[in-house]
Amino acid sequence: MERRCKNENCLIRAKGRKEFSVDFSHATIMKNAKSEWSGLSRNKIKVAHDRALNVDWSNFNNDNYLFTHATIVASVDTDGTHQIKAPCNGLINNNGNAWTNEVMLACFRSFVGGENYYEHVQIPELSKGKILDAVIKPVKYADEMGGTADVYYVDILVATNRRHEDLVRRVGNGDLSTMSMGCIANVCTCSKCGKELKDNDRNCHHLDNQMRQEYTDFQGNRRVVAELCGRTYIDPITKKKVGDPDSVQFIEASWVEKPAFRGAVINHYVSDIPKVAQDIIGLSDRKLEEVMEDLFKIRVASQDAMIALRVAHEEMRRRKWETMVSNVSKEW
Repeated sequence: MERRCKNENCLIRAKGRKEFSVDFSHATIMKNAKSEWSGLSRNKIKVAHDRALNVDWSNFNNDNYLFTHATIVASVDTDGTHQIKAPCNGLINNNGNAWTNEVMLACFRSFVGGENYYEHVQIPELSKGKILDAVIKPVKYADEMGGTADVYYVDILVATNRRHEDLVRRVGNGDLSTMSMGCIANVCTCSKCGKELKDNDRNCHHLDNQMRQEYTDFQGNRRVVAELCGRTYIDPITKKKVGDPDSVQFIEASWVEKPAFRGAVINHYVSDIPKVAQDIIGLSDRKLEEVMEDLFKIRVASQDAMIALRVAHEEMRRRKWETMVSNVSKEW
């Protein structure tokens, strides 16, 4: 499930990756979240049902929170259950992750109640606020070649606590406007061969060696190798594709310094480790354990954060090895 480093020093940069860019995750500040979000949901979001937003507005008010709206993630359309249609190639994120229409429809509401972090440092005590609502809208997506596909975009309503004064100031004056999502994928599927992977299952050859690379299928269609988060299957009764609602849980949306979709993917560690990774290395064992929980299931849109999670994995493995060696030495 993880992108396994093939080098002892973990300093190899992946080669031959194609660049993609999708820039839709910039947050818009809302001055009156209750009325503005209600209007947005009712008038623009076609799939969302008319419903009362279950928010305690006496607590989540403008005095205590800064409210923002962001389109946070997009789905992809597929042929069959796993092959991504060519017009959707640009919707695969830079870590090689994607979500089918069916999985997105089944799982997007799991955003609600999720945390608002900074740079995906997923420690509850460091949460900056909450995701109050999520709605989904159908989009006719067009690529640069003129191809189109029917996909979905998910919009979220985020409340960032004003006690984080520097963060709120930067968001308020436009210095920081980009958000990036994080999810737990209990099942992932290779978009090329369709192999389903859970937790610590070994990757197929394609996810280990061909992530984000183009290939041409037997019918001459241009495809891209990606890791589909979640599980899509054919319902035996209706014979229609459906998403497994338990296969993905969207857990957070983070303020990030760099856009979530920003150029070529890095599937291995690089010498220029992001600052957030350096911060993680400095965590205590207990805090690092918290970061490590569900590590093999976590997917984030930010490249730096994904590298940081892998650094955390290597650091925890190193500490456990040192502890084991120390214990063996004492026994001798």
